[in-house]
Amino acid sequence: MDSGGTVLRFRKMTQLLIGLLMATLLVSPLHGQERAGGNEYGIAFGGQLANAQWVGTTTNSRMYEIDGRYSRIVYKSQRFALRYVAELVPLSVVGDPQTNGQRVYAYGIGGSPVGVQVNWVRDHRIQPFLAAGGGFLYFNRQLFGATQFNFTAQVGIGMELFTSDHHSFEFGYQYHHISNANLGRDNPGMDSHVLFIGVTFRRNRQIP
Repeated sequence: MDSGGTVLRFRKMTQLLIGLLMATLLVSPLHGQERAGGNEYGIAFGGQLANAQWVGTTTNSRMYEIDGRYSRIVYKSQRFALRYVAELVPLSVVGDPQTNGQRVYAYGIGGSPVGVQVNWVRDHRIQPFLAAGGGFLYFNRQLFGATQFNFTAQVGIGMELFTSDHHSFEFGYQYHHISNANLGRDNPGMDSHVLFIGVTFRRNRQIP
């Protein structure tokens, strides 16, 4: 296994996430944005469609996850709104493939404390968005024959549908990565194509 190449690709993904956040923050003041608060809380469920192999090399796995989410608008303009996003993961289920072709399921808990979401056409009830984040998961058994503690990174796109001033539904696609970043002797990692659906509750009015 090319562990050096895996680490390099993981670093590139991390740099992409940080670059997205920094670029959005730098561009925001140029559009005459104003600061806007308002706490938002949500919950989402995601399920794996298939494995990918951009960074991780694990195949024939499964992944399901429940996320609790806190978000807050940091900047807004007529065109888009930038949110800081933090997620708590009370349950992550990964079907770890074994050499005999069967899967052993591992159950994890963790969070994604660093995240960002950008919504466009924010004055509409249907808003496309781009999101990215990173965090960690701790499982009840070693994942992929390596470690119980793993890092995560994800990039996603989706649509947010506002059903009222205080509620919205989200659905979309996410590219999700799990690996131990070479904390263990082996670091196969796992990449997943994930579909997700969620609901968000807010106290402040978001659309006119």
